[in-house]
Amino acid sequence: MQVSHRYIIGVLVLGLLPVSVGWAQKGGVAGDTSAAWHEDAWTPIVAQRGLRIAYIYYPRADTEHDGVVLRLINRNEVPVRYGFTLVFRAPTADTTVAVRGGLGPGAMKTGDDAGLFWVPFRGEDRSLGEIGLRGLSVVRLRPDGSG
Repeated sequence: MQVSHRYIIGVLVLGLLPVSVGWAQKGGVAGDTSAAWHEDAWTPIVAQRGLRIAYIYYPRADTEHDGVVLRLINRNEVPVRYGFTLVFRAPTADTTVAVRGGLGPGAMKTGDDAGLFWVPFRGEDRSLGEIGLRGLSVVRLRPDGSG
C-alpha cells in the first residue's frame, strides 16, 4: 500500500536553532542517558508509516555556504521504499531535489555517502532560510523486499 501526501513542512529562520541543552550545562550530575547525546543534534521533520526523517542545519557547511544533512530511520520490521521532494528556500531563490530510495528493517541512512547532504545555494546573497518536503510516499515491502 502506498501513501502519498502533498505538503510542505518548513522550518523558518534556520540560523536560530536551539543549541543542545547538554552543551549549555557545566559539570554536575549527569542527566538522563536514555538517548545518545547526538540525538539532540537532529531536528525532526516528519514520521510516517514507520519512516522518520530529521535534519541538521550547518551554517557555512563548506566554510562559506549553508548546508543540510538528512537522516532517515526505518522503524519497521520490514523494508520500506520512500520518495519525496526536498525543498530549499532562500530569500532570493529556491530549488528542489528528488529523494528516492529504500531502507531495510531498522536501518538508518545519513550523510554525504548516502546522498543525503546538500549545499543548495552558493550565491553570496542566498543564505538558506527554509527547508521542507512534499509528496512523501512510504511503501512497506514484504520481508523479501518485494511490494
